[in-house]
Amino acid sequence: MRSKVSGAAQTLKSTAGFQAGVSIGNAKADEIADEYSEANILDVVRLIGGAMIGIAVMVVVLNELFSLDAISNSSGPFSGITDQLSTIGVSAITLLVIGLLVVAANRIMGFFRGGGM
Repeated sequence: MRSKVSGAAQTLKSTAGFQAGVSIGNAKADEIADEYSEANILDVVRLIGGAMIGIAVMVVVLNELFSLDAISNSSGPFSGITDQLSTIGVSAITLLVIGLLVVAANRIMGFFRGGGM
């Protein structure tokens, strides 16, 4: 009985239709593998890394700007504006970082077909 089953399986594998199905399946598997290649992941890493570097540069520039004597020791009618900007700016940068984390999570979920772009 076993030899009949293995003989039937061998006959099935040797048919042209079976070989065509194997080649179509292999081509589709290669196409799916190319879709999920490292290039997509590297683009996301580049995007998130660039945003983090941009935020770091913005923090350094704002820190240097607010430490200038002309701004930190101002005493005119608009001197309260710099105080408000320095307190609101911290909150804005915090929200910017949280937004970056949400965008990063969205893109990473997209790789697993769980949402995202």
